Amino acid sequence: MKPSWRAPAIAAAVSAILGSRAAAQNPQTSSEGPSFTSIGTYAIAFPVGDTHRFVPNVSWFGAGWEGQWLVRPYTAAGAAITVNDFFDATHGTTTFPSGAATGFQNRELLVVTVMGTGRWNPHHLLGRGGWLGLGAGGEYVQQNYQLGVNSSFARNGMHFVLAPDIGVTTPIFDDVDLVFSARYTGATAAGSYLGGGSRRFGFVTFSIGMSEH
Repeated sequence: MKPSWRAPAIAAAVSAILGSRAAAQNPQTSSEGPSFTSIGTYAIAFPVGDTHRFVPNVSWFGAGWEGQWLVRPYTAAGAAITVNDFFDATHGTTTFPSGAATGFQNRELLVVTVMGTGRWNPHHLLGRGGWLGLGAGGEYVQQNYQLGVNSSFARNGMHFVLAPDIGVTTPIFDDVDLVFSARYTGATAAGSYLGGGSRRFGFVTFSIGMSEH
């Protein structure tokens, strides 16, 4: 797997985060309509299930953006996009259903998730304090495997995901908050990946970010 796969994905996510700040410059108050919050995050992801079986390493390449609208005094609804990249480089033998391969191997899963989100915050205060959330949407997975310098294989697929999360938001300036969160992204079995058959590519993320009202 050539490293060029990761750089465009992370650059696109960062561009989305920076660009989203402009959308929050004229927020609405609760008396005029739903208040909007723009949230940009950096995420560390821990693979679970089929993700861990293909790439056991922790992913340090993750970024996301989420927009939230306050629709009730204690609830918000919105949309989120995240990009996570799992990568592993090893030298050894891998057994497949049709045989075994030995040599230098690169493995990568590039995961792009787009979801609708909901959040409940018992403290109100424009979403500040602790909160519980749930996301539902789609996950696109690009699976890449390279053996040596010439043999390269790729598969991709779409999955439905549910993603419960929990977090806390604390103010640092009048309209800017610090956000900490943890999310489990669980995917349905789908696709036809390397080794044959469908897979469930799930993972747990721990994120830190900034939100702007």
